[in-house]
Amino acid sequence: MKEQKPSKQKLKKRITKTKQSKVSSETAVVETAESSKKNTSLRLEKKTLKALKIIAIEKETSLQALVEGLIENYIKKHNSTLN
Repeated sequence: MKEQKPSKQKLKKRITKTKQSKVSSETAVVETAESSKKNTSLRLEKKTLKALKIIAIEKETSLQALVEGLIENYIKKHNSTLN
């Protein structure tokens, strides 16, 4: 059977719920890892950011964790091609 995608309304509710539940846990992570992590900003196309948020929700993770993982994988791949 083909998997049904959630409706836009359901995704919006899930995004809101995820934001609310992750704010306190992300704050705790930032406070405990403050010395090792630095802030940065990204400007992304609206559709790109939306797609990343949906993927983060589907994987039950934060947008920050998703993007950090993608960047770390890119760095590993890049470094392996240099050797």
